[in-house]
Amino acid sequence: MATYRYFFADLVTNAINAELEITGVNFTQALNSSGTLNGSILLSGVSVNQNVTASTTPGRTAVYVDRDGVIVWGGILWLRSYNSKSQRLTISAREFESYFERRRIASNLTYFNTDQLAIARGLVNTAQSVANGNIGVLTGSETSGVNLTRLFYAYEQKTVYQALLDLSRSGSGFDFAIRCAYNSDYNITKTLVLGYPRLGTAYSSTSTSVPVFEFPAGNVVEYEYPEDGSLVANRIYATGAGSNEGKLIYNATDSTKLTSGWPLLEDSVSFNDIIDATLVQGLASGRVAAVSYPPTTIKLVANPSLNPVLGSYVIGDDARVRIKDDRFPDGIDATYRIVALSVTPGETGPERVTVTLTLPTS
Repeated sequence: MATYRYFFADLVTNAINAELEITGVNFTQALNSSGTLNGSILLSGVSVNQNVTASTTPGRTAVYVDRDGVIVWGGILWLRSYNSKSQRLTISAREFESYFERRRIASNLTYFNTDQLAIARGLVNTAQSVANGNIGVLTGSETSGVNLTRLFYAYEQKTVYQALLDLSRSGSGFDFAIRCAYNSDYNITKTLVLGYPRLGTAYSSTSTSVPVFEFPAGNVVEYEYPEDGSLVANRIYATGAGSNEGKLIYNATDSTKLTSGWPLLEDSVSFNDIIDATLVQGLASGRVAAVSYPPTTIKLVANPSLNPVLGSYVIGDDARVRIKDDRFPDGIDATYRIVALSVTPGETGPERVTVTLTLPTS
């Protein structure tokens, strides 16, 4: 059985303040988003020396999850609530990307013909250069070969996270995540990782090293296979800055779907603070590429102690899915991409991980 440890640290200094026992834990991760952690701490009988109150201050506390010596989750504690009847302190945290939802672009920033990944790093580094604004997120030197000219105006008061998200969602966009790990000194680091055109390891369907999830004669306990046509749009209208006739409006169409017999299905997205026409067009193209077909999504519930063990794969990796049952009598044996994880450590039941996978876009 895996051993979980929960560390609470100062958000700015990263100094560990306490290791506390949490029960009823569930934590999640998602691609280009901030996952969550929820659980509770029983205060009855807890030693006052652990100083639970000071170690769990919302908004200034980092939380790290260690599973058998590997950091598998890290984020910021944003909410705690005490119930006198149960004597439990309920906590909720979100991954470190959530910090940049609380940071605004407060000065004009201009990037001329700059690699989009350098712009992403610049946004994070600029936010962390402000007094009291550095939470220790390290950055690398990744490049994409896609150069953009981008202006960010202080009057927009745009969040740093939204600016990152807009950049990543264009037709030639990228993936991003803040990943936590032990360094050689056994200190916990958090690093912004950027991947063009994607994060994670891509595999072929015949690779021998790809993580394999198999049902029913394998490591998968159960699965869901939802297909939702209401999410489909093969023409997207994207609006940018401006008003009335002066408003930027661009559209992108998946003509392949229409030629093959699909009805026209339309949707719109709004980016009212973006004045860059090229970026608005790119966002329309990126959006229609993502939603022009009912998303092929599989949610697998697996035992994370069996191969592939939790921690041996990350969000963005490809995995091989093999299913043969009444729904798929001819069987599935294909490569899918891991886009989300939800983990239940299982203090009172079996440890489980729900792995959400989609077909790779390329």
